[in-house]
Amino acid sequence: MLMKRLVPLALSSLAGYALWQWQARRFERRHKTCHSKPEEVTTWEGEGGALHRTGPHMGPEPAKSTL
Repeated sequence: MLMKRLVPLALSSLAGYALWQWQARRFERRHKTCHSKPEEVTTWEGEGGALHRTGPHMGPEPAKSTL
């Protein structure tokens, strides 16, 4: 008799917890994308700034293949 009441209660509790976790992750993802800052304006190296993600390029020019 006790198992007939305990099993459905445990299963519904697990389902409720899974739904709650899913909604929390969904809210976090949506909140992250909605209020993100715009990307910073990048200046070119010739204008006194460096490239946004790679930084200043001080090395040699890339070699062209002769093939």
